[in-house]
Amino acid sequence: MSEESLIAGRYRLLELLGAGGEAEVYRVRDERDHADVALRRPRQPQGEAGPVPALDFHPGWVRLLDSGFDPARGPFQVFELLQGETLRQAVQRGPLDDAAWKKFITQSLDAVAALHDAGWVHGDLNADNFFHAGTAWKLLELPFLRLAPPGPRSTIFGSIHSLSPEQLQGQPADTRSDLYALGCLFYYAATGEFPQPGQTRQEVVIGILRFPPAPLLEKSPGRDPRLAGWVMGLLERDPQKRAASATEARRLLE
Repeated sequence: MSEESLIAGRYRLLELLGAGGEAEVYRVRDERDHADVALRRPRQPQGEAGPVPALDFHPGWVRLLDSGFDPARGPFQVFELLQGETLRQAVQRGPLDDAAWKKFITQSLDAVAALHDAGWVHGDLNADNFFHAGTAWKLLELPFLRLAPPGPRSTIFGSIHSLSPEQLQGQPADTRSDLYALGCLFYYAATGEFPQPGQTRQEVVIGILRFPPAPLLEKSPGRDPRLAGWVMGLLERDPQKRAASATEARRLLE
């Protein structure tokens, strides 16, 4: 490849791994040590990336290796290159079995609890940003590393199937909103369906705001009743009826 494929004089573009509304992720080769890593950059670069808070990265978060600004391509972030699949890809083959389901619940809850304990709210937990890398689940998108999204953003931002009722009503996300999203993902991992599946965005929104989801045990008989009931508790429409944070939810689970 030509020097045009080199970012910041160091990272050589190899292939596009994926793209969302906010950013593109590439496999790149670090010319310093010849290791392949993942590079994330905004689809429409706008200014430089913000500073990274001084935090200890949790083992359940994807590991940030570098960040910077390329004059031609804008801000970028470099992460460890993971091998595996997203929750959505895993569930497309079928619901997780009991052992895998409990592992996903425990590890994803720990990753979000670490965010909450550090004072952060995610606001858009979804089936594409939890990644099963070998033996562990990792959270790919971290709120303090978000890039500027392209173009105007609607007031409803996020993955519709796991947005909390209060977010759909225009309220800011908080820790309880993250717990609702986790409840949606735990339900999805066990049943292969979201609590409010809907065929259109409007149907999903109406379902979330007006109707309780079908009991998890009705959709996936044979699951641990106590664990299934705990998941349904995360899906309470009234945020005051949910645990206050992922750390409290973990205590209730234990």
